[in-house]
Amino acid sequence: MGRYELARGHYTKAIDYLNLELQRQPDSYYAFFYRGIAKGALEDYAGAELDYSKAISIYAKHSDVFTERAVARDRQLNYKGAFEDYAVAIGLDSTDANIYFDRAVTLLTINQFEAAIDDCNHAERLRYKNENLYVIRGAAKAGLTSYSNAIVDFNKVISKYPRNTFALIQRGVALSELSKKDSAMLDFNAVLKYDSVNIDALYNRSLIYLDGANKDAALADLNNVIRLSPGYVSAYFNRAIIYGNEKKYKESLRDYDKVIELNPQNILAYFNRAIVESDNKDLKGALKDYDKVIELFPDFADAYYNRSLVKKDLNNVKGSTEDYKKALEIKQKNYSLNDSVKFTKGVQLMKLMTQNIPNAQKDDANQKSQNTLADIQLQPVFSITLLPVPKNFRIYKTGDKKQYENNVISLVNNKDTVDVNKVKEEIKQLGLAIDKNPNDASDYLDRAILYSSIKNYNESFADYDKAIKLNPANPMAWFSRANTRFKLLELMHTFDEPTLIDNKNSKSNKKQVQNTHTYEMIINDYNKTLQLDSSFTYAWFNNANTKILIGDYKGAVKDFSKAIEIDPTLSDAYFNRGLLLIFLNDIDNACKDISKAGELGITEAYNVIKRYCYK
Repeated sequence: MGRYELARGHYTKAIDYLNLELQRQPDSYYAFFYRGIAKGALEDYAGAELDYSKAISIYAKHSDVFTERAVARDRQLNYKGAFEDYAVAIGLDSTDANIYFDRAVTLLTINQFEAAIDDCNHAERLRYKNENLYVIRGAAKAGLTSYSNAIVDFNKVISKYPRNTFALIQRGVALSELSKKDSAMLDFNAVLKYDSVNIDALYNRSLIYLDGANKDAALADLNNVIRLSPGYVSAYFNRAIIYGNEKKYKESLRDYDKVIELNPQNILAYFNRAIVESDNKDLKGALKDYDKVIELFPDFADAYYNRSLVKKDLNNVKGSTEDYKKALEIKQKNYSLNDSVKFTKGVQLMKLMTQNIPNAQKDDANQKSQNTLADIQLQPVFSITLLPVPKNFRIYKTGDKKQYENNVISLVNNKDTVDVNKVKEEIKQLGLAIDKNPNDASDYLDRAILYSSIKNYNESFADYDKAIKLNPANPMAWFSRANTRFKLLELMHTFDEPTLIDNKNSKSNKKQVQNTHTYEMIINDYNKTLQLDSSFTYAWFNNANTKILIGDYKGAVKDFSKAIEIDPTLSDAYFNRGLLLIFLNDIDNACKDISKAGELGITEAYNVIKRYCYK
C-alpha cells in the first residue's frame, strides 16, 4: 500500500502505510527506502537522508539508495557527502544513467558547468529517458553564458512537453539575458498559467516588469513571491529598491533588514540601506552601514564616496576628505565591486531543480502538502472529552494510579462542534447525581468539563473549585481547570474586533475576566497536575504552549522536550517545538523536529519545511 500511494503521488499517505510496515518489521530495507523517497518528494531532505542511512545500514549493495541519499545531501548543501555517495553508487553500477543525471544536477548547483554537461552527455549515451536531462544541460550551458545553445536544449523539451515549467523558466531566463524580454515574458506567463504559485516564474517576471518600469506589476509579483516563500532574499531586495525609489523609506528599510537577516554578508543590502537611511536623515545609521560595506569589501569606491558625504553632513570634515581621496584612489586603480559579490539578477539556475523532476505531464492531483498555502499555527492544547470520541483523539492510560477515576482518558485538540442539547442532558443527569451525593468529586469534575465544552465558564469554574476541594489529589481536576482557563483567555483575545467590544459593558467584562484568570494561574494548575502525575504527557505539552504565550521560550522548549521524552510519538510536540525553534533561529534542530512531525502525520509540517528549511 505504501508503494501504491507513492506511485500515485500521495506521499503523506505513503508515509502512513510505511510507518505501519516499520512497526511490523523494524528492519525493512524497502520501507525505509520508500519512506525516504516520499519525504524527499515532500522536500523533507533531512528526514529522507535519515531513512536512506537506515536502509544502507540494513543493506548496502543497491546503488539506488546511495544515489537518493546523494540527492538529499545535495539539497542540504552537503556537497562533499553527496559526491561520496555518487562515487559509491557508480562503483556499484556504472551503467545507471540516473546517477550521472543526478550528479549533473549537483555539479550545476556548485557552478561546475562543464562537468555537469559531461555528466549529462554520459547519461544521454546511456539512454537516459527523462526529458529533464536537456533542462539540466541547457541550464549548464546558460551558466557558461552560451544562451543560444542553451535555448536549443530547452526547445527539445518544450516541443515535446509544452507544460514543463522548469524548461520554460530556464528558456525565459536565457531569452531575457539575450534581451528578448517579450519572448521571455511569454514563457513566464505560460508557466503561471499552469502553476499560478510558481515563485521562480513570478520572480523572473517581476524583473522584466522592473526593466520595463512597470513598478506596480513588479511589486505585485514580488509580494506574491514573499508570501509564498518568506526566505526568498532576492524578492525582498528588489522590493526594497522599489520602495526606496518611491520614497517609502520605512517599507524599504524593513525589506533591507530582512535581506541582511537572511544573508548577513550581502554587501549591496548594506550599501542600499545606507542610501535609504541617508535620504531618511538617519545619518548615524547610514554611517554604520557604510562602515560595514567597507569592512566586507575594502575596495568599494562608491562606499567611500558616499561615506564622505555622510561624514560631511555630520561635520566630520577631516574624515570626509580622507574618504573622498580614498574613493578617487580606488577609481584610478579601476577597482569595482567584484562580480562574485554582485547581487544575482536572475533565479539561480542550480536551485530550480529541487528534486528529481517528475514528468511534467503527470496528473496535477499529486499530493504536494508542502505547496499548500496553509497558515502556520501551533497545534492547540489537549483537553479531556467525555463525549463520543471524534477523530484524531488520543488516550492516556492511567494504570494503577489511585487518584484517577478512570483507567483510560480520552483527549482531543481539535475544534469539533459539540451537540449542545446532548451536553445539556448529560449536565442535567449529573446534577441529579450530585443532588443525591453532593460529596462525589468526580461528578463535579465531569460536569465542569461539560460546562466548559459549551462555554458556560462561570458554572464550569464553580464545579472545578468544588471538585478540587473534595479531592485535591486528582490531577485531572487541575489539568481541566487549566484547560478551561486557557480556552477562556483564548476567547478573550478574539474580542479585539471592534464589533465585539463596542460597548462599555463588554470591555469591562473582558477586563474583569483577564484580572480573574491569568496565564500564570494556568501554569500553576498545570504544575500542580505534574506534581501529582509527572508522566502526564499532555500536561507538559499544554504547559509548554502556555509558556510560549508569556514569552518563556526556554521553558516551553524544555516542556515540549519532556513531553517527547515520555511519548516519542507525540507529533504535536515535535511540531510546536520545531516552530518555536524556528522563531529562536535554531533552524537545523527546528527542521529535524518538523520532519519528525511530518513523519508522524502532521501534513502542515511539509509546508513549514518548504518555507524555512534548506534555504
